[in-house]
Amino acid sequence: MATYKPKRSSIYLYDFVLKGVRHYGSTGCKTKRDADAYEAKKRAEIALNERNRAKPLITLDTAAANYEDHLRGNGKWSATQDYLIASIVDGLGGDHFLSDISEQDLRDHFARRAAIVSAASVNREIEVARPIWRRHRRTHDIGDMPEWGEMFYAVPKQDPRELDFDQEERLFAALRSDLCDFARFALLSGWRLKEVRMLRWSDLLLGQRKARVRIKGGEVLSRVLTEEMLVIIANQPKKTPFVFTYICQKSRKEFVDRKRRKHPARLAGERYSFTQSGWRKPWAAALKAAGIDELRFHDLRHTRGTRILRHTGNLATAQKALGHKSIKTTLRYAHASDDDVRRGLDASESRTIPDAALTSAREARKSGKN
Repeated sequence: MATYKPKRSSIYLYDFVLKGVRHYGSTGCKTKRDADAYEAKKRAEIALNERNRAKPLITLDTAAANYEDHLRGNGKWSATQDYLIASIVDGLGGDHFLSDISEQDLRDHFARRAAIVSAASVNREIEVARPIWRRHRRTHDIGDMPEWGEMFYAVPKQDPRELDFDQEERLFAALRSDLCDFARFALLSGWRLKEVRMLRWSDLLLGQRKARVRIKGGEVLSRVLTEEMLVIIANQPKKTPFVFTYICQKSRKEFVDRKRRKHPARLAGERYSFTQSGWRKPWAAALKAAGIDELRFHDLRHTRGTRILRHTGNLATAQKALGHKSIKTTLRYAHASDDDVRRGLDASESRTIPDAALTSAREARKSGKN
């Protein structure tokens, strides 16, 4: 309700909220049209006064750096955060003031991103951009707060992709030798890509056949190691603090990137730790050679989760193996493949009831009598 006339009054009042602050009073007008015009003028004056307050301007580059410091100070910094913030700063221009970046500018940027990355990736970038604006709204002039909730893209829900055994054989036959152990360990363990990539020799508790792993969210878990996983680890040369390394294919000189980060030289034939995206080209080449379409590295984790559930039927086991905090996440792996359904249909045609089913039926009858 912006303007209204109380009972037994000939004068309209105004009452509205602007940026969380309530403003109300008399318009001095006797007609609705005049009162609405007064309210609109009053709203514009207040907005202008708010803008003219002594709040300093701040560039996107500085605001992003402040947010990075906040994340690092709270132990929430990650390479993914670095990538997403860099995309925002580069796409919108780090030297622009937040107050000069309109909601339409943001929408245009996210639309450009949506043309080259998935909707889920764009949404993650929006979730990083939003706190950059929100953290500075009380201390700096950021202009009008964008309607962040209206910018998110619809993400279709899909069952996790499962690698079948024939595809698995073709994939690992096509993988470059130095990536093969890396991917094989990921498939056997069900760990996330980053968990495998960042596994250090100092994280291993070989006597207990376990490893300390920092999972998504920063929590450290103790993860079990199978015999096959231990064999893979034992075959890795100790060239860096990290267990898994790759063989450099082409030498390069030392250089400094546009964010002024120093990158050391690389020598062909030497082993180095996997970078965040250094595995992508040989992975894509192997998929093409194996004739496998649209398989993400993360689908190795999905495959392990599905196989655990199929062979054990135990959600709690799958949850612990995958390091899920919520059983709801593990339930995504409980989907049935066409072969699962076919076997169920065939089994239901049998005239012989399995012993387990008979036992279950007897127990159900007994509890019903009790």
